[in-house]
Amino acid sequence: MARNDIPNGWDKIRQNVQETERLMGQKQYNQSMIKAKQTVEYMVKLQCEQAGIMEGSMDSMIHELYNNGWISKSTAEHYLQIYDIGTKAAKNGDNGAYNANQAYHVLSQEIYSFADNGKAPRGRRPAGSRPQQSRNRSAGSRQSGSGMQPADLLKFVVPIVLVIILIVLIRVRTPKKPATEETSAPVITTETAETTAPETEPESTASGSSYKTTTTLNVRKEPSTDADRIGKLDPGASVEYLRDHDDTWAVIKYNGQEAYVAKEFLTAE
Repeated sequence: MARNDIPNGWDKIRQNVQETERLMGQKQYNQSMIKAKQTVEYMVKLQCEQAGIMEGSMDSMIHELYNNGWISKSTAEHYLQIYDIGTKAAKNGDNGAYNANQAYHVLSQEIYSFADNGKAPRGRRPAGSRPQQSRNRSAGSRQSGSGMQPADLLKFVVPIVLVIILIVLIRVRTPKKPATEETSAPVITTETAETTAPETEPESTASGSSYKTTTTLNVRKEPSTDADRIGKLDPGASVEYLRDHDDTWAVIKYNGQEAYVAKEFLTAE
């Protein structure tokens, strides 16, 4: 098949894609996947004939097209994906909407890539032909050798001018703080704060003395405010003091057993 046969095959490919879309709309998903597979087979065979690749299995032809630079890696993966979905639909009767949508979506992407390849193949080119991109690059290099163009200069200068204007506007709109504001707030050093509150040490309660309560006092089983309360002493009640437990709690005898009360609410009689 000659190189200019690709545009002729494009009409058939476009009809196949339209048929695939019609089957999707009628929810004939199985037939849609099979039609997508047939379309890919036709596209691959056209490109193999154009590239001079011998016909073989679909996998081998797709890989040969990729290895010779006629299709990209993503196109090769899409061809294999559509072919695999269509093969399973034909063999197993798969009628799932998801696979059908996937095959149609990928096929729609690749027909445009196929059309571009047909007009300007990536692989072999006729003798004496020169890629358009190379000609454009050569023309651009000749222009760049004559110096920077005015349009290029504007692209470089305009952003710098805009940044400078923005900085000036920010400085103009930002109000200046009076110098007195910086010194108006008194500074309190940690040293002053630490010395303002003198430390007080709890008074030690002497063992063996007589004591009475200065207020209503809870009697607890353990030296903790979270411990169970086992009794209560009225203000001025005499206490049988046994010993200090720590700086906060004192041990007393209450109903024949040891108990704990807050030492700060005891006073010597």
